[in-house]
Amino acid sequence: MEKNKLYLSGKWVDDQINKIGEKLEGIDELEFVTGIPRGGLIPAVMMSHAYGIKYISYSSAKMLPLELRKQTLVIDDISDTGLTMAEADKLGFITSSLSIRTGTKTLPRLTGELIDDDRWLVFPWEKLDSIPMQDYLITESE
Repeated sequence: MEKNKLYLSGKWVDDQINKIGEKLEGIDELEFVTGIPRGGLIPAVMMSHAYGIKYISYSSAKMLPLELRKQTLVIDDISDTGLTMAEADKLGFITSSLSIRTGTKTLPRLTGELIDDDRWLVFPWEKLDSIPMQDYLITESE
């Protein structure tokens, strides 16, 4: 295991799903749950099963009328920079994330754990030797 990565367990994920789920009690008329591809897909399905909320794909959710988007929970694995959350927030969704970084620019409405650690997070559904996303973003000119 690499020192520059923080490996999260299935129990940790379950704990965050439950933490977000407890906060759902104050939300009226929740119709759907969806996940931001790719990191939010598994948590969205877990939330759907745990709380009996109908699952809908993110692409379909974005096409819902505003009134239904306001009744749709969008979940992601992490709010790091906050750019993805900003888009979901602007579309009127109820935003949530299993984890948030200290410097995120858009705070989801419902949050799991604050991660005050700059290591790359490896979720249980990812390969243990996964390459940090920044390494995927190398431009063709390099």
